[in-house]
Amino acid sequence: MIDFPNFCRAAGLIPRDITPDGRWHRCPTESHPKSRNGAYKLMVDGDLGFVQDWAIHPEPLIWKPNASNQPTPIDRAAIQRRRAEERRQIAAAMRSARDYFDACKPLREGHPYLAHKLLDMAGCFGLRTDDAGWLVVPMHINGALTSVQRISPDGEKLFWSGAPTRGASYTIERRSASLTVICEGLATGLAIFSAVPTARVVVGFNAGNLVRVAEALPRRGMVVVAADNDLATERKTGINPGVKAAQEAAAVLGCGIAVPIGIAGTDWLDYRNEKIAERQQVYRRGRGVSESSIKKAVDAEISAAMLRGAELLREGDHA
Repeated sequence: MIDFPNFCRAAGLIPRDITPDGRWHRCPTESHPKSRNGAYKLMVDGDLGFVQDWAIHPEPLIWKPNASNQPTPIDRAAIQRRRAEERRQIAAAMRSARDYFDACKPLREGHPYLAHKLLDMAGCFGLRTDDAGWLVVPMHINGALTSVQRISPDGEKLFWSGAPTRGASYTIERRSASLTVICEGLATGLAIFSAVPTARVVVGFNAGNLVRVAEALPRRGMVVVAADNDLATERKTGINPGVKAAQEAAAVLGCGIAVPIGIAGTDWLDYRNEKIAERQQVYRRGRGVSESSIKKAVDAEISAAMLRGAELLREGDHA
């Protein structure tokens, strides 16, 4: 007879604690110790349990306290071979991504995707294009290029197959920057870079990656997380994933967040474009104001919002 904790360990799971609440709990495994690739469930009265390592078991293993059940011994040599093969595949994908990026041409004269977003070439010095006309964004982990994001002229986005993106980011650098802004997407990052003359911008590519990017971010000067404001999702689910992810990243950094409000869209690019369009409509009906003046006024609002969020670093609160 084997008790449930030892049953879990024999099956290759590495649970921190065992909670008998009848719910599935994710945990690391011997096959994937750095991720939660396994799960266990122990019923409240402790008379029935389930265990599964998704890399090994096609179905959950069943445990009962009085049964002479013993999981099939873990083939640790097979696990090591599997890990070695995974590392080989990842390394090959990284080399392929780097070779592809090296073969691409520096972006020189704009791109249809950027034009559709009403963006110019400001901040685009690190971007490239391939022979098919896709925009190519380098993705770095600890300073090394590990993958790329490809963006088609009509906005389709793809990561390089098999190459690591967890914790990867792209920095739109500015030598004189006194403020670091973290955001989700490239277009949002370019809009913030254009609007905030004191900022470098770190693009995390999606909400789920913001915390990992924040954990690896070297602290230099003031920092703020520019959130996406996913109000439509919040109305449906009760959760605003963009704001939630920004708050979690800000908690890691001990800084504040800046949330775009009063717009139909979700991010600071939408804020910039919508506010410029609104003011253009107003001034067309009244006295003339130059396009550049309108743009400068909206950019000043964005700069102020970012600085307010960064100032909350001193107050220990979030926007």
